[in-house]
Amino acid sequence: MDETHAILSAWSAGGPALDGTVLASVVHVKGSAYRRPGARMLVLSDGSRIGTLSGGCLEGDVARKAAWWTSGGEPSLRRFDSTSEGAAWDFGLGCNGVISVLLERVARPEVTGFLAFLADVRARRDAAVVATVVDGNEAAGVDSGQRLLVASGRVMGGSLRGSPLESYLSDAIADVARERVSRLVHLGGCDVFVESIAPPPRLVVFGGGHDVIPLVAMAALQGWSVTVADGRTLYARPNRFPGAESVVLVPASGDIADIPIDGETAVVMMTHNYAQDRTLLPRILARAPRYLGMLGPRSRSERLFDELGLELRDHDVHAPVGLDVGGDAPEAIALSIVAEIQSALAGRGAGFLRYREGPIHPAPRESGIATPPWAAKRPPPETVACEVSKDRVPA
Repeated sequence: MDETHAILSAWSAGGPALDGTVLASVVHVKGSAYRRPGARMLVLSDGSRIGTLSGGCLEGDVARKAAWWTSGGEPSLRRFDSTSEGAAWDFGLGCNGVISVLLERVARPEVTGFLAFLADVRARRDAAVVATVVDGNEAAGVDSGQRLLVASGRVMGGSLRGSPLESYLSDAIADVARERVSRLVHLGGCDVFVESIAPPPRLVVFGGGHDVIPLVAMAALQGWSVTVADGRTLYARPNRFPGAESVVLVPASGDIADIPIDGETAVVMMTHNYAQDRTLLPRILARAPRYLGMLGPRSRSERLFDELGLELRDHDVHAPVGLDVGGDAPEAIALSIVAEIQSALAGRGAGFLRYREGPIHPAPRESGIATPPWAAKRPPPETVACEVSKDRVPA
């Protein structure tokens, strides 16, 4: 279960217990930080929390003060600055960055609508974009917390729908939908967090042997949607793979029409059965998955492709599958496969971070935004508005 699923589950099951619950969202990061924009934490009325905003640096302070900061019912934007040595020592902030966090009462209609929309698009595995005003403009009648909800290229809801701000956000929304990289945009006197909402990665594993068990467990920990497919009834059993969303028995014909594979799916072939792989491979290739990994030596994969009249080098196939991390135990193999899939889906090279030049998380490029007519009515706010919050909750 990933962070978003856990938050949505708590919200949907909360009922009256959600009174006083606060949703905290990272909306901007300047410099280094453990989490990126879009990270969320739900602070329940009893002080318990679901999700994280950092590597453990901010969560305690936010959880203690979230109810106080939002006691008036309006959203509150807090900026935590760990760039000074004193702040780092006082609050345990070791990332050397500025983190902006938007806090909102879950009972607010804007937040309820957003969470319902998020649950809906995840259930449909639809990509979406959500634009949230994090610093409003009173002169323009734009308030913090207002949103525009976009899915499948269409505006689906939110109080910004039909507002003057909607048209000025169209370019940024289009950029985020195409690049799937969230960003903070400045519209004159407004700051708007334009967020990419993507469905969890989908992994289909062909094979249900012992070595698949840790792979499914690790993928499930990542929050991925996992399907296991095997032709043997002894192996294609849900109780063998508690982290899998579904376990499918593949017929002898090799028909995989009902198995969800598309251009966003990662597929790994681990059947340990050459004849079965020969039957499955052309069907899998016809579905054009985003990632295809094949267990076993490269010579085995080359032979399979050759027998099908294909050239392995003409296809983007990870054969043998996985990163070279060492180890031959099922758990080590699973680690190498999950790591390679993650790097491939993220478009990263999977090298040692110590050799990486520049930031670990490159900043998104700025979107070209037209200037709205009210821009001159208020100067743009400073990106860093305050140091680490040292507020104390009144007794």
